[in-house]
Amino acid sequence: MSGFLKEPEFASQRNLKRLILIIALIAVVLRLLAIWIRSADIEQNAFEFGRIAENIIAGNGFSYDFWGRYPLALTSWMAPLYPYILAGYYTLFGHNLLGMAVIQAILGGVVCWVLGLIGVRISSGFVGVTAAAICAIYPESIFHPQKFVSEPWLLVFEVLFVLCGANYIWSGKSKYLILAGILSGLAVLCKESALLLPIALIVWVGLKKGLKGKTMLKALIPLALTVVIIAPWTVRNYIVFDKFIPVRTNFWFNVWRGVNPHATGTPRGFDKLVIEKSMASEYLSSVDSRLHNNEIQREGVYREFALRHIKDDPLRYLGLSLRRLVYFWSVDPTHPLTGHPLYWLPWLGLLILAGLGVFAMRVSWQDYSLWYLLFFVTTVVFSLTLVLPRYRIPLQPGLMLLAAEGIRWITRRWFTSDHYIRK
Repeated sequence: MSGFLKEPEFASQRNLKRLILIIALIAVVLRLLAIWIRSADIEQNAFEFGRIAENIIAGNGFSYDFWGRYPLALTSWMAPLYPYILAGYYTLFGHNLLGMAVIQAILGGVVCWVLGLIGVRISSGFVGVTAAAICAIYPESIFHPQKFVSEPWLLVFEVLFVLCGANYIWSGKSKYLILAGILSGLAVLCKESALLLPIALIVWVGLKKGLKGKTMLKALIPLALTVVIIAPWTVRNYIVFDKFIPVRTNFWFNVWRGVNPHATGTPRGFDKLVIEKSMASEYLSSVDSRLHNNEIQREGVYREFALRHIKDDPLRYLGLSLRRLVYFWSVDPTHPLTGHPLYWLPWLGLLILAGLGVFAMRVSWQDYSLWYLLFFVTTVVFSLTLVLPRYRIPLQPGLMLLAAEGIRWITRRWFTSDHYIRK
């Protein structure tokens, strides 16, 4: 039988949770081991997040000077949560980011643990254990804590959100929707693309529980709570910039980087340097001459140039969008790390197994409809704007669950009577 199960297939739920917890602890050990091996080579760079965090500590508020290019001023260039987390870390432990890598390694273990619980809830014990194991040993996930960006925190909020949604669908208890709303609000404060989470949950609930009026009204709770949680930051942005900015600026800056006359579809050129270094000096000067100290004014300039390039050559824009689509789901040739076999071979294997999982779940596709919607909308948005390998990291938990379904489908052909595999 397909769908959300009342009981796991393992002898006891306690044993099942214990096994998933052991896998999660192994995941933490692997990540800590990777940190220890590379401790001398870990780049002490938190990018814009770190710069803003330093300004917060210095009493300058959530501000940024764009690496000295403009006068220091209040900003909405990045989503706020991770810079504030870094500011708290810097205050307590200083500016050595090795400790933050350890914290993020522990978060990686939490993601593995929760992912296993999701697999148990929406499918089977076998899928839960296998998904947790994939997450534990996946190379990119092992090294990810060493990158000081918001995604390690976003993943925790995301998988907890999905678990709450699955528990609501299974139990009907509204407390899970309230928890989901809090988690999605925190996720959005990590990365604005997480706004899709509560919308995807509405679709998931409708497909799994039926389009009943009361059910659908309750499904709006996470979206409403998300709006409430991000509202203070949105109000802050309006006070600072006199403009409605739900989370952050820089959307049009990214679009411009993806469509300018020298664009590759990514933030880098084929020489693997930032795309600005590939631009003709005359063109870059024509853009820079229009940029002033106001962040909103600069966004307006990037918007003007981006739309002009799209309008002047829509076929080129279509070609760049198709290229981004390919890069997003395959290998980005402009990135210095994605060509390494340790990166692209596991990714290829994950995609193949996830594809088998989609096939295996073709009858019960509603169980994974939340992930399918996330896959589709995320792909469309980034294909039309700009792609980076880390932009697909929030999709990896869904791919790992589907890969576990694929492994289960393969294994059932060999061990159809196995107690751990059959539903």
